Amino acid sequence: MRYDRTSVAHWLAGSRPRKKVPGLVAQALSQRSGRLITVEETGLAPDLPPLAPLGMAWTSDVDPRNRLAAVCRAETDLTRRAVLRRAPYETHPLKLPSWRDSSPSAPPCGEGGRSEAEVSILQNMGLVFASLTDVNGGGHARTALAAYLADDAAPILLAPAGAQWHEQHLLGCAHLTHLLANMTDDAGHHGLAQAYYRIALALAHRAGDRSAYATTLRALSTQALRLGHLQYAADLACAAVGSAGQVTADTRAFLLVQRALVHAHTGRRSQAHTDLKAAEREHGQAPASAGPFASYPRAGLDYQRGETLYALGHADAALTAFRDAEAHRSPTQRRPYALAQARLAEVLARSGHLEEACRHWHVFLDHYPHLSSVHVERAADTLHQAARSFPRQPHARIVSDRARELSGRRP
Repeated sequence: MRYDRTSVAHWLAGSRPRKKVPGLVAQALSQRSGRLITVEETGLAPDLPPLAPLGMAWTSDVDPRNRLAAVCRAETDLTRRAVLRRAPYETHPLKLPSWRDSSPSAPPCGEGGRSEAEVSILQNMGLVFASLTDVNGGGHARTALAAYLADDAAPILLAPAGAQWHEQHLLGCAHLTHLLANMTDDAGHHGLAQAYYRIALALAHRAGDRSAYATTLRALSTQALRLGHLQYAADLACAAVGSAGQVTADTRAFLLVQRALVHAHTGRRSQAHTDLKAAEREHGQAPASAGPFASYPRAGLDYQRGETLYALGHADAALTAFRDAEAHRSPTQRRPYALAQARLAEVLARSGHLEEACRHWHVFLDHYPHLSSVHVERAADTLHQAARSFPRQPHARIVSDRARELSGRRP
């Protein structure tokens, strides 16, 4: 395929090239300029509505690299960011591709190449932002990750590379996009978070990594369940388990325990118990590992076990699980530690253990000022409402007063 100045003149005059040409032009301009140029930015693509980067996040004929760059770049603009944050959450079924006929996407052709060092940088950035989320919540440094993806990570994907490094870069960007989705959800922008999850899903599929793909489906299920879309959450959890293939025992436990939870919430008690036992068994066989996408901590499994048992009506067993989750979680992981304290306190109060509940609520409040998280804010609201329901109890009044004071200091 070859085009000369005459063709370019026709394009500038308003004619549209053939369907595949805008993508090739974007790739050529990206390689020449050293930064990612999206198809939309070439001016050769059909006009797209303002929220097309979100609604088309999983469309098969849209390159997820371009979609990632477009949405992340919009996030760095204050006006466009406000529009993105108002994106609605969608519950229509995803048209998921088959893995039977899938293969990793071909890397861009050309000389030169990407290196192992660049893969390592992506992995290190994943560790940095995962740690920031655990320590300060998703509301801190979220747009910094979006800017990094737009300016540094996404352009790497268009550089020439061998198949091995191309797949590893796709996977690294999928992981970072998944983390950005987590942070965005924790900041309360649920429609935008869903779009990022879907982009991460597409990148994982192009990388040929079933583990990352299934893990992202699981995250979408978690989000749907939290927002009250029970059947949608169940469908996503089942799709996550079904698409996983041969994954590690940690990952298998991670997927199964989410399916157990949605089974519990949708009245499938027998299936919930079966999946919960299977998750426990898989986790017990998992070797020690580290990293946000390489391991599933015992505290996470205990917490999910508590939620599942509580949804099934086993309050005493759930309390034991929540206590285990709190005991296994390090205080240095401030966000999950605080949420574990708050949930344990809530269940304790409902079970008649008010004094013990207040002790855990105070620990939650110790960490509360350091966290920017919608989920932490909701836990604080639940705390305040629960404590106020015991007006004659001194311990509850002290907790309620402290929560009100700390909440009043929030920006």
